[in-house]
Amino acid sequence: MSEPELRITWNMHWRCDYRCSYCFFAGHWEEYSRRFIERSTEEWLACWRRIRERHGRALLTITGGEPFIFPDFLNLISGLSDIHWPINISTNASVPWDGFIAAVDPKKVSVSVSFHPEYHEIGPFLGRLKGLRAAGFSGCNNFVAYPPQLKDLPRLAAAFQGIGESLKVIPFIGRFEGRTFPEGYTAEQRKLLGMSDDWVDNKRRKGRACLAGCRSALLLPDGSVTRCGQVGDPGIFGNICDPDFSLLPGPAPCDVELCPCDEWKVMPDEKAPDRAGAWLP
Repeated sequence: MSEPELRITWNMHWRCDYRCSYCFFAGHWEEYSRRFIERSTEEWLACWRRIRERHGRALLTITGGEPFIFPDFLNLISGLSDIHWPINISTNASVPWDGFIAAVDPKKVSVSVSFHPEYHEIGPFLGRLKGLRAAGFSGCNNFVAYPPQLKDLPRLAAAFQGIGESLKVIPFIGRFEGRTFPEGYTAEQRKLLGMSDDWVDNKRRKGRACLAGCRSALLLPDGSVTRCGQVGDPGIFGNICDPDFSLLPGPAPCDVELCPCDEWKVMPDEKAPDRAGAWLP
């Protein structure tokens, strides 16, 4: 099977049934949710067909908000996976997925789950995760390194290891107790997370040529397309619902100081991920 030719992240909507303290959108959910423009499943699929015809097949990362509460989500993903694949869905695991398992092909779609201590208990969460993996859906397990949650990290990592899973630790980006993160982690915390002392410096991209926008992009809930999640709205260069929409013709200089997600990497090497600490079995 041929490799996808580009990578697109789709923030489907900014609506969520959780309100985690460390979320990018904390305090802004109502404001951001108004940007959602409802379109039918067939309208969305038509947009994605044009992308396939114009630019080739894409690796899609689907996030939000919570994707599983998106209108007609199962039919949309089922149809979308016939046009673009592989698809990875990032979810808080709050919605039962029996219908999803029955409707979607795990050879084309993977599911990454996020463990949120403010909402989840480890036992029931791992039970649901085991059911998802048993149905053939691969994916990673995310945990945000929010400072108040770090004390529980070894225990949680051990619990995931107990069922043969690893825990991907994502640095917290934001402010806590007067400090800005990820720069604000102490040396001890960086060691716990597997972050090198020069981790922040290695994520500096400003002024460097970047493929975001031409070989990768971020789709926002209203259909706007921006170069990446770090640039955000200032990087918007069109709308996917416009019949004449195209990705940018080539690389352009990066406009942001830090790129913690490495969105400039068009096709990430899954065998050698560049990320903060991963607690492995």
